[in-house]
Amino acid sequence: MEPERLLMDRISNLPSSLVQTILTLIPIRDAFRTSILSRNWRHRCVNLPKLEFDDKLLEKSTNSQLSIKCKVVHAIYTVLLLHRGPVLEFSLCVSQLPSCCEIDQIILHLANNTTVEKFNLVIGLGHSAYKLPSSFFSLKRLTHINLKNCVVQLQTSFRFGRLTSLCFNNVSITNKMLICFISCCPILKSLTLIGEEKHFVGGDQYSALVQLFQLLPLIEHLEMNCCPVKCFAAGVIPQSLPNKLVHLRALVLHGLSFGKEDELRFVLLLVTSSPNLKKIKMEMTYSSTEAISQTAMNLFDLQDYSNVKLDHLRDLEVTNFSNMKPGMDFLKLILAKSSVLKKVRVVINNNISINDEVKMLRDLLWNPCASAGAQIKAERA
Repeated sequence: MEPERLLMDRISNLPSSLVQTILTLIPIRDAFRTSILSRNWRHRCVNLPKLEFDDKLLEKSTNSQLSIKCKVVHAIYTVLLLHRGPVLEFSLCVSQLPSCCEIDQIILHLANNTTVEKFNLVIGLGHSAYKLPSSFFSLKRLTHINLKNCVVQLQTSFRFGRLTSLCFNNVSITNKMLICFISCCPILKSLTLIGEEKHFVGGDQYSALVQLFQLLPLIEHLEMNCCPVKCFAAGVIPQSLPNKLVHLRALVLHGLSFGKEDELRFVLLLVTSSPNLKKIKMEMTYSSTEAISQTAMNLFDLQDYSNVKLDHLRDLEVTNFSNMKPGMDFLKLILAKSSVLKKVRVVINNNISINDEVKMLRDLLWNPCASAGAQIKAERA
């Protein structure tokens, strides 16, 4: 009978590294429950390199903020107390968890561990923003940072020499501090800045915009929405950057308007300064009552783009597109400068009339296109 039982328990006989991988793929609550299966399983989960705490912790929980905080914090404290070995990835993403001082202690514990490479902290929207403690900047080995609904204030010298990916989503930080933060991340390859105007303050100079991109010589993926763009584009915007973004492959922009001169200049600055772009994805804003800047209307006639080449661009997607002249001029410029373009997807705003849509498409099809193999697909939102 014993040999038959051992034959059926195939998971226990798997290599330890494979069992560990399986445990990291299931909710951490269930992973630690395996410790009651048998003696062999008692300590299987205490050395997991990836600790992820999410909304699954709160299944069948009450709605009391106090009970939610107590349950989440108790679970994290218990896991960290039992844990042995290095923690390579830590994620706290509980939508109902409010900002609380207990998170400071958790980060302090991780800073003492000194092995964390990926850090993900998401404070639910609707709660007050969480201010990062100074101990966070002691996580010297970080390669990935993802923060949401937090406040960043630089109070100590630091350096994230291994950081390659940085995502700030609704993170309150001054432009000066943001530039200082990025300057301490010399090999950054992916940057995401998403937020409201209240999260980014202090941008009014041409030098700040140029300095930001000078600090990103290795950037490959850049994603921004309109609010950080507005802050950094508040001053004079040059037609080109002193140093090209030669490693930038993907550009993703949200909530921009081609009718606003500063936002249009910002988009053109990035596109024309990134000769090796492979993908552009843009989600525009549109209002039939929005006043279009006269300079934006004539910008493509005022500036020289004859030397612009996008010889690596393969994918272009623009959503919530309208028939305003600056937007059409932008699309024509991309089509005329992209010799290997394969896919063009244009999602037209539903408020655009059918007649205007037909005129737009006719205008685009008659426009010179550098790529003979480009497939232009237009659709309604």
